Amino acid sequence: MKPVKNNILFMLFLLCATCAWGAGGLQIKGKIKVLKPTTLQVKDLKGNVVMSCAIPQDGTFSTEEKTIVPDVYVLYLGETEQKIYLENNTVIINGYFDSQNPQKSSLSFTGIDTFLALQDYLPSESNSGKATIPDSAKGKLTPGMAAALAYLANVSDYQSNKMLLDMIPDESRNSQSAQWLVDKVEVLSHRIVGAVCPDFTLVDDKGKNVSLKDLRGKIVVLDFCASWCGPCRKEMRSLLKIYNELKADDLEFVSVSLDDSEAKWKKMVDEEQLPWIMLWDKEGFPKSSKAPSTLQSAYGFYSIPFLVVIDKEGKLLARNIRGEQVREAILNARK
Repeated sequence: MKPVKNNILFMLFLLCATCAWGAGGLQIKGKIKVLKPTTLQVKDLKGNVVMSCAIPQDGTFSTEEKTIVPDVYVLYLGETEQKIYLENNTVIINGYFDSQNPQKSSLSFTGIDTFLALQDYLPSESNSGKATIPDSAKGKLTPGMAAALAYLANVSDYQSNKMLLDMIPDESRNSQSAQWLVDKVEVLSHRIVGAVCPDFTLVDDKGKNVSLKDLRGKIVVLDFCASWCGPCRKEMRSLLKIYNELKADDLEFVSVSLDDSEAKWKKMVDEEQLPWIMLWDKEGFPKSSKAPSTLQSAYGFYSIPFLVVIDKEGKLLARNIRGEQVREAILNARK
């Protein structure tokens, strides 16, 4: 029995992994003791219902058989959900389900062996920004499993995602998780050292539009911040020392405020009196990491302060650095 990562449903329940091959399509059936009638549903990653059936008081249930693209789906028991890799075979679920206290439930599953096999390659690091997929996954996964692993792991490491994408031939990228992975690798490709940094145009404190591409030919220190962020204000003052020491025609500092109002941003500008470009992103700082702003998505950050150093050709030199690391990156760019 393997513990399942990327948990909600299966971390609560007992797992039993054995094969249960069907005639050619996915079918889910079994007998689950429930306190009150509930519903089992399977949805794809876009939220479309793939199959659904009621689980009556006596607990015996069965969905219709349906041919699917093997992929990650979301399995719902009542309101409890779990992302799971499903194929065209029979999945049997037996046991007890407590919708009010799911942690008290006890279920056994058959027919999810591939999903359980993927657990061996999920990173143990909980921080998605630091987590990676082990190289041992190479040559061990089918294209569908590689796409599913990428989606379930959801790490921010470019090399891990590129490794998995390279395991999926173009003609096998028809699943939703594979299409998601294609898009993710494209986004992450702009965050690796040497990649051209995404352009943007924002307004400065004098009402003038400033684009990143306007600064080509200079080393750019890009500082994402906000007035309400104490560490951001502290970092600005630290940057001022570096700016005064290294300032020259080939260097430009840019602070991009993610304040939710222009007034708060301008108040910070007046208080700090910094001698470099001050910009405001009116999208602000999202309240949920599940809905990042355009700049957050482009540059791959979910907390501030976040600093990036860009070379004279507009290519990434360093990201997510602070203090003396900024000085070092500038000096390296001048070599």
